[in-house]
Amino acid sequence: NPAHVAEARGLAKRAGIGNVTFFEMSFGDAAVSSRPELADFDIVALHGVYTWVMPEVKRQILDFIREKLVSGGLAYVSYNCMPGWAPVGPMQRLLKEVDERSTRQSVAVIDEGMELLKKLVDHSSAFIAHNPTIKSRIEKMGKQDKVYLAHEFLNSGWQPIYITDAMNDFATAKTTYVGSASIAENRPDLSAPRDLIPLIRNAPDIGMQELLKDYAINKQFRRDIYVKGPQRLNAREQRQRLGEMILVKTQMSDAVPEKFQLPIGELKPKPEIMAELMKGIGPKPMTGDEVIAAAIKAGLKEPDAILYLLLLVNGGTLLPARKDYETVERKPSHQLNAVIMDMSLSADSHRFLASPVMGSAIGAGFVDRVFAPSISASPKANDVAIAEQAFDRLAKAGQSFRREGKAIPKNDQNVREIAAAVAEFRKSRLSRWQELGVF
Repeated sequence: NPAHVAEARGLAKRAGIGNVTFFEMSFGDAAVSSRPELADFDIVALHGVYTWVMPEVKRQILDFIREKLVSGGLAYVSYNCMPGWAPVGPMQRLLKEVDERSTRQSVAVIDEGMELLKKLVDHSSAFIAHNPTIKSRIEKMGKQDKVYLAHEFLNSGWQPIYITDAMNDFATAKTTYVGSASIAENRPDLSAPRDLIPLIRNAPDIGMQELLKDYAINKQFRRDIYVKGPQRLNAREQRQRLGEMILVKTQMSDAVPEKFQLPIGELKPKPEIMAELMKGIGPKPMTGDEVIAAAIKAGLKEPDAILYLLLLVNGGTLLPARKDYETVERKPSHQLNAVIMDMSLSADSHRFLASPVMGSAIGAGFVDRVFAPSISASPKANDVAIAEQAFDRLAKAGQSFRREGKAIPKNDQNVREIAAAVAEFRKSRLSRWQELGVF
């Protein structure tokens, strides 16, 4: 998409980021390109692509991975999967048929298609009656962004697949399935009902195990990891690598997690153990061994301590950090974040900030992105002064703070409300941003 490439290049130039290259090129052309920048990839990542394109394009993607991914390299792919999408196929087909008969823009097509679906609900069509989950799906779709719905449903290549289909496809690219990028989904006890765990564990191979897990929870979206020539570690090596990993607290408050959201539902840990464990996890990066030691000190045995570590990572309370986090150059991240925060004055479009400590990113709310630059420029200014500056900066860009979709004017009451948000940011998230190298 030329517009996407142009925007990305412009953002990189504005932020002074010179170590990234963007190509306006098809997957097929990239697969056969002899350009040195398109050779020997350690990682290939596909998000929101594989089950939205035609079979020919899928083959081009696999050709690229087979030709360009190095031995030992990693491929990440996220995709719509079965059986979770099974009832939705007829809905997608209806929306696509509306699209093929219309000359209007896709958002208008979504409006027309949704009206048809609602009428099928209102008049109790047999399709709705025989598929009881459809009604709630249509209600949920009515609340979603129409641009997202157009992207999701109006593609001719829209085709959810089974995990075994994906495994077979990626085998043609000389890659092997090694696990889910969602950590909890790699453990049957966290990703399937208890009564079905023996059935899954007794399955003849990994493909059948994963397929049964997907049936167990009616899975509809997967995030999978494939490796070209994986080298399996033994249990001792796995434990050693886990212990050496660097982890950092990314939760933006000091609240003790009360529950973990898992494929099988909510898991509620013992509050006293969780509270003691979180006391032992400081703001500075820690090794996996240090986190496990804190969990053991909180009263857990090592297997459960490792489980809690995985649950904290799965829930986003802890995330991996770079091993060189103390010496990594932070200026490029600060430059990029400054540009993103400045762009936030015009539109709430770029919602993540770079963390050089993590080598990744964190989500950042709109209000925080608006007044953080004023705090950086005037760290001793009081909260009201920062709030007033934020109102003025938005007004200069032709924007404003909003409540329930409506602009709020700059008056004493609203300034006090934003000042309270400034105080809350300073109390909790500011120090976390600083520890993560964001700010």
